[in-house]
Amino acid sequence: MPHDAEVDSLLAQHTPEVAVAARRVRAAVLHGRPDLTERVRDGWHSINYRDPAAGFVCAIFPMADRVQLVFERGVLLPDPAGRLTGTGRQVRSLEFTDASQVDDGVVQEFLDHAVEIGAGLRAR
Repeated sequence: MPHDAEVDSLLAQHTPEVAVAARRVRAAVLHGRPDLTERVRDGWHSINYRDPAAGFVCAIFPMADRVQLVFERGVLLPDPAGRLTGTGRQVRSLEFTDASQVDDGVVQEFLDHAVEIGAGLRAR
């Protein structure tokens, strides 16, 4: 996983447990979709990811006691197992309180759907 000083700075503001979980989510995202462009957004306190065709896809939000992987168009994502949280009009999240909860396959599946949906919407 690539080292990034901005990511380190953002995660240094959190407990070791949250920082480790966020790094684990980041590794799953970058491994699952190496074509995504990563950018730390200090104002949002997040690590954001863009796809060339889909635009903004998702962001990692480290919180006080958990990490959220927020999907921009999460309400459109298939979620038969009910893993996504949120009740808003657009975004949904995967939440992790511990790095051991991060499942690369689950993250990959949601990323693939998010990119496909985003690219389809932008192609209209």
